[in-house]
Amino acid sequence: MINETNQQINLANVKAWPEKRITNLNDAKEIVCSVIEENSVAFAPILLEWPNFPIALANTFVQRFGMRVASVDTHLKDMGLEESSNVGKALITMVRKRKTGDVALDAWKKQYPQLHTVFSVEGFEEFMINIARDMLRDSPYGMIMRVCVGAVLSTLDAATDTFVIIGYYNKGLVRQAKLLVAMVGLSIFCQLLVSSGQYEKKTLGVKIKEGLITLFFLRPAIDAYRVSTNHQDSEASVDPLSEMISNKCIELGCESIPGCILQLYVWLLAPEKAGTFALLSIGISCFTTGFASAMIAFDMDVDVPHRKNQPKFYGYIPSDHGLRGRCFVLMTLISSLHNLSRSLGCALLALSGAEMALPFIGGEIGLYLVYKILRQDFHYWVPNSPLIASFAVRICSKVVVDFTGSLHFRHPYELGGLGFTMSMIWAQAFPFVALQYFDDDSKDIMTGFLVVSFSAWLMLNVIFFCTIDLSYLNTFFGTKTAPQYTCELYLANKDDSQKFDAIFTNRIQYTKSIHGEVKEWVAENIDQWRRNQPDWFKIEMIPDEYLPKEVFEAEGGAKRRRSSVSLREIAGLREASVGRVHPQAVRGIKIEEEL
Repeated sequence: MINETNQQINLANVKAWPEKRITNLNDAKEIVCSVIEENSVAFAPILLEWPNFPIALANTFVQRFGMRVASVDTHLKDMGLEESSNVGKALITMVRKRKTGDVALDAWKKQYPQLHTVFSVEGFEEFMINIARDMLRDSPYGMIMRVCVGAVLSTLDAATDTFVIIGYYNKGLVRQAKLLVAMVGLSIFCQLLVSSGQYEKKTLGVKIKEGLITLFFLRPAIDAYRVSTNHQDSEASVDPLSEMISNKCIELGCESIPGCILQLYVWLLAPEKAGTFALLSIGISCFTTGFASAMIAFDMDVDVPHRKNQPKFYGYIPSDHGLRGRCFVLMTLISSLHNLSRSLGCALLALSGAEMALPFIGGEIGLYLVYKILRQDFHYWVPNSPLIASFAVRICSKVVVDFTGSLHFRHPYELGGLGFTMSMIWAQAFPFVALQYFDDDSKDIMTGFLVVSFSAWLMLNVIFFCTIDLSYLNTFFGTKTAPQYTCELYLANKDDSQKFDAIFTNRIQYTKSIHGEVKEWVAENIDQWRRNQPDWFKIEMIPDEYLPKEVFEAEGGAKRRRSSVSLREIAGLREASVGRVHPQAVRGIKIEEEL
């Protein structure tokens, strides 16, 4: 009998990806045959279930620009050369359209359910994840294309904004030009703050390099590259995906959205001065906003850890490859139209006078903040984030949702399902309300444009909801607060990794009602976690009061430093707490003093 332990170890550690790019299938077959022959024991159970697996693997090595994936209904053992080739080619296409190798592999498994047989062999999934990651890194159609698309869109948006700024200066619109410059500057400043906190533990040289990346508008490309290559950095404050999402939101909230409103305002006020190029800049800005919004929602939903830890929220995008692509396109178009109509509404209202615009927009944001406060859901989910940070993030999230409709923000940690849907309805009604205060000869044209825009937006939404998994429809109307949702995550999950993620990656005050139960759970399992050291276990994330006294002292006691993602620490405004004393030790000291 073959030793299963040796199979697991050998298969998980087999390195098969070729060192140089392969364009010929015969060369790929030679490499695959060589790898399988050298590791015959490890691959034996795979070949038993899927005799033509070498053909599929060889086809993944041949780099090509795939557009579609073929459907294969044959069982693995009966899968012929052509079907196996199609399955291998499908992985290439999925890697090209995904941000990480893990997500691409997950999509591959779901596209071909019969693969579950080989994925049940321990070590095979790790082997294929390595293949997918290497493919994403080296393929000119995978990570490179994704990075280039993001970089080109952001650079094009910045370039058109620059031309518009120069045009404003040349035509006497100095105030408007300065406002656009201020928006770009604010975006850069906020991204520099995030970068400073993200690389707080790094050397001065690294901090300067990261700052220059931001200043030269290379941040979108670098962020996409790091996420695509599964970049790991133990000294970074947050993971690459979270960093990218933060920078995208900053870019949207500080530059793209207000810049689009300003350019529409100027064009409506003085079209002859703004020029026809301004319309091109507005269109590019709206599309860039739509693309960024769709990417945030799409990447968060298909992310494997998110789907594992929060299966009741993440997963509305179908597993079918074709439907996934359709969802992304629809989300981009919906968000672009949403941004255009909402921005036009703000510009129309601004033309009627600041005394009209400020009460509308300020009152809307104010009502939202009151809604969050009354529901005791105002504090943001980031652990230890101060009140001022929660205030800023809540406003930024509201603005991003109002002008993009990004579906991720229906999460209970953001606006919540009901708050999100109400914002969407009002955002579509708002331009028509603003139009009532607009008195100009072009009013009829504006009315027709808004009607067409709304009709297209509504039609795209109907198609979108016919495409997604409707079992997640309740997430669009949910009323759970962030604390309720976090407690539910902990209580509903049975896996320790999911429980740990629910409690210690979110604001600890959210779970105040179950702190006693959590402390008992930690005390019962922490010795085993420290022995086995699972990937998800990071003891520095556990607050002192949750650790048994002996573990607290073993971890350094008062000198122990926890890994926290406090916004004040991210911004470098304070050091992580040091010099703490364990609560049990404090009680012990008090008893001794009394004696």
